[in-house]
Amino acid sequence: MKVLDEKCLNCGATISFNPKKNKFVCEYCRGEFTIDEIEANKKNKKANNLEKEFNYMEDMEGYHCNNCGAEIISLDNIASTTCIYCKSNAIIKNRLTGIYKPDSIITFKYKKEDAIKAFLETCKGRLLIPKGFNDSKNISEMEGLYVPFWLYDLKNDAYLKASCTRVSSWSDSRYIYTKTSYYNVERGGELIFESIPNDAATRFDDTIMNAIEPFDYKELKEFKTSYLAGFLSEKYDVLKDSAYQNAKERIEEDSKKYLQSQISGYSSVIVKNSKNEIKVNDTRYILLPVFVLNIKYNEKIYHFAMNGQTGKLVGEIPVDKKKLFLLIIITFLFSCLLILIVFLLLGYRW
Repeated sequence: MKVLDEKCLNCGATISFNPKKNKFVCEYCRGEFTIDEIEANKKNKKANNLEKEFNYMEDMEGYHCNNCGAEIISLDNIASTTCIYCKSNAIIKNRLTGIYKPDSIITFKYKKEDAIKAFLETCKGRLLIPKGFNDSKNISEMEGLYVPFWLYDLKNDAYLKASCTRVSSWSDSRYIYTKTSYYNVERGGELIFESIPNDAATRFDDTIMNAIEPFDYKELKEFKTSYLAGFLSEKYDVLKDSAYQNAKERIEEDSKKYLQSQISGYSSVIVKNSKNEIKVNDTRYILLPVFVLNIKYNEKIYHFAMNGQTGKLVGEIPVDKKKLFLLIIITFLFSCLLILIVFLLLGYRW
């Protein structure tokens, strides 16, 4: 499947972003170009009226899945394909509207071949994997996808009150004594949280997304549409105010754990109440690189994802029940045979 295309500055062929070289590479004339050269070429063409500079938010095309509702950003004329989320074939062309331009992007450091290799290594040695689950047809559907995220910088004036005990004991020749002292303990402070992420696409599995974290946000770059060459990119469908509620709950829980960790030297600690006054210092809309592979088996979709920046791969591999049953039978028969041999060696007769 083709996605956003950039053209070679030498021969005009389609080029794509090479994560290893951090450049755009042409497979035909072997030309290599930096993002600055690509952007400069666009500006020159615009100045000469050779092409119109498109706006990422208005002119991008997308394909829409009638089954799960996914909308994937692309510039090609897509007639039909397979949805990378639900594996449905019900895809139609649809113009995307109402998207805000991302502030920043973390580009891919790994190629599709790297993601496929990591997946195969994960499947290697698993005797109970279903037949055909990791065949080339399934694996070839792995796609590089830029996932939309909201990123928050927050300040929290946090407070915690706890009921604590300190137990001591001693004894004499007749008795054992125990003394329990009770304390009201308070902790508080101004806690700073930077780059707290929250998934901005409802269709992407949050459990999977959390599992492939963290990303190194020091590598965020200014967003350029050229970075999307060779990859898919989904529009966000979770507004920043809605996503903030999830980030807020995460901050409150982390603040509570941190303040509680500052209470030491007691036999027991029971949190009575906690308060949070959270202020949002900054909000950014960003795109993060993820390789996505969804495989349908027994009417269930199994999700796999690899962090396109760090290479961390997560996912669930199903178990073939027939193979499992056969393995149990073989193990049982082998155990019986082994016991029989032991008995015979010990001289037992029936």
